[in-house]
Amino acid sequence: MTPALLTPDTKLYGERVFAITPPKPQFSASKLDSLSQSWQTDREDTFANGGPMPGYPFIDIDECETLIEIPGHAYEHRLRGTGLLKPGHKLESSSIKQPEEGWDEIPEVWLTTDPSAFVVGTAHPKHPNVYLAALEDREQVTSRVTRLSCSYKGIVLDTEGNIKPGKLKITVNGQSINTSSLIHLGTTSPEIFVDENGVFNGWLDDRKTSFDTSKTNLVWTVLSTTPPPVEKVGLQKTPPRVPITPYSIFDESIWIAASGFTWNYPAGWKLASVQADQILDKSCWLYTLTFEYNPKAVPNF
Repeated sequence: MTPALLTPDTKLYGERVFAITPPKPQFSASKLDSLSQSWQTDREDTFANGGPMPGYPFIDIDECETLIEIPGHAYEHRLRGTGLLKPGHKLESSSIKQPEEGWDEIPEVWLTTDPSAFVVGTAHPKHPNVYLAALEDREQVTSRVTRLSCSYKGIVLDTEGNIKPGKLKITVNGQSINTSSLIHLGTTSPEIFVDENGVFNGWLDDRKTSFDTSKTNLVWTVLSTTPPPVEKVGLQKTPPRVPITPYSIFDESIWIAASGFTWNYPAGWKLASVQADQILDKSCWLYTLTFEYNPKAVPNF
């Protein structure tokens, strides 16, 4: 009988786990980084998709192509992965929104290995009067990299350190006033009671009358680093800007009222109301001031 041929055991010498090629990192300024490298190991299952790249804990393996060199002894692994090459934060996108009225906003998207560093209420790194108001979205893009959509709100200063101008709205409403007593229009200024053609259409005797006059309101919406002037409500205060001259027929010195007059205090502009919105507990305010114009006196009707 011819004896069977015996296959001698394979013997390997030297390192069995080592990098075949040096790491090839590709750094991105605003996106995920990538890395590729080839390794030899003594196990077919050394690497798996989703696991960390060797030496780069924040890079996940996306592709692992394994070639068998010596079954049970030597395997080549061609790895490709994405993530962040270094721990920390990377700004993916940012913009500044400054609407005509309301808060300035800076929406930003960050890639980070430490999402706990983003806390609502913290100041923006470049704009001291802007704060993280909300975390709008959170996405786990790799096992150790998170994408955060951040909503920053506050006051963005211009290059000279100024806040954007306030928004002004003016409302002039008509109002009707009915008299319960006789009113004499007087003869000192009959030109007040004229029609659009300049023809006098009033009367010079005493009559019960319904007057149509005007009421002017001015609303001022502004961003500020100081609290709103709530202590001024009800007091005389002129708006920061008055583009028109408010008018009331009762400002005219033409009245003769047997029942006398009611004097308004304060006369002229007064601060009627304040509405304010504060970002958390920060010195960052958005408030709306409503001003009203009062004539000096109104006849007692």
